Amino acid sequence: MTVRRKKRGRKYISWIIILILLIVAGIIVYLVWNNYFNEEKKDENDKQELSVVIEEKDIIGEENKKEEQKVEKEEVVQYDGKNPNMTSGLTGVITYAGVVSEKIVIRVNINQYLSDGKCVLKILNGKDEIIYSDEAKIVSSASTSTCEGFDILKAEFEEGTYSIIVDLNTNEKKGTISGEVTI
Repeated sequence: MTVRRKKRGRKYISWIIILILLIVAGIIVYLVWNNYFNEEKKDENDKQELSVVIEEKDIIGEENKKEEQKVEKEEVVQYDGKNPNMTSGLTGVITYAGVVSEKIVIRVNINQYLSDGKCVLKILNGKDEIIYSDEAKIVSSASTSTCEGFDILKAEFEEGTYSIIVDLNTNEKKGTISGEVTI
């Protein structure tokens, strides 16, 4: 008889544990669900408060429009040296010149902001003879410009070091950038 009581007691204990686990899981699901929808409500309340603040600022802004019109836009101060856009010539640097998967890749960055123009590439051998030339457009970037880029088949050249000259031409300014490439 004592054996039966132990089995029965174990049965009740296992059912009580399962019931407790279900209750804890239900509470966790409720808390997560409740927090999720409360965050959406908070976002909606924040948006409503923001629109009220904007409307108040618009009313205040109308009163001060005359004062704001008198303020002139200040000129941007150049902190690091002279403004390169004000120079008489074009300057820049060859940012990459090397071989990438059977192509000679040459990239050029121009220090000035240019909306149009062209880059003329010349590759010279050791005797200063032009053995290759190509042309690419100048492309503007945020505050500088770049050449579209030059990709040349490596098979056209023997191994060695070659001089690179990139002539920059726009309607108003000219410049030259030079460097080397080793194949």
